Amino acid sequence: SSNLRSLKLAKCSQVSDTGLIEALVKLPFLEELEVSYFSFLRESTKVVCESSPSLKTLKLNRVVADRRPGNKSDDDALAISQTMHGLHNLQLFGNTLTDAGLNAILDSCPNLEHLDLRQCFNVNIVGDLEKRCSERIKVLRRPNDCTEDYPYGDMALREILTERDELFSLIPDICLNDFYSSGSDSSDYGRYLNEPYELDDDDF
Repeated sequence: SSNLRSLKLAKCSQVSDTGLIEALVKLPFLEELEVSYFSFLRESTKVVCESSPSLKTLKLNRVVADRRPGNKSDDDALAISQTMHGLHNLQLFGNTLTDAGLNAILDSCPNLEHLDLRQCFNVNIVGDLEKRCSERIKVLRRPNDCTEDYPYGDMALREILTERDELFSLIPDICLNDFYSSGSDSSDYGRYLNEPYELDDDDF
């Protein structure tokens, strides 16, 4: 129905970018949209946003962001800031946006009240940015906040473990031996995964 006001698409791997955009164009009254674990290109985000200018709630949840240095993109954030000025609720679980992208959203979405940035590890909410959020946002979920109530927690955990395995495959055995022989406990293990590891040519 063209009068549809809420649409949820989660784990819909068979739906193409073009199919999603064609559907949204036919839903001019759509107010709530969730696109979670949907493998559309970042280049399509702006078109998706432009197709739904009346949205008040957007949940754009990508796979858990790769925490290694260099994987940063504000494409989603800029697309949102340029087209969705009426947003009240925004969830960007596992996004690669940076402080600049968050500032752009805050600049362009004056009605934003609920903001979920869990697992968005390129965002550092301190100083002026923290002040802006505290003054504007009624409910703020920070990058390291608990994910117990996240409906796709099992999938997020699976991706974190995959990321861990990929990371450890890059680390020379001697480094892992040093880590385990140091008597590190499980809490150290979690911290170890969250800290960037730099590889030098001498390691190989």
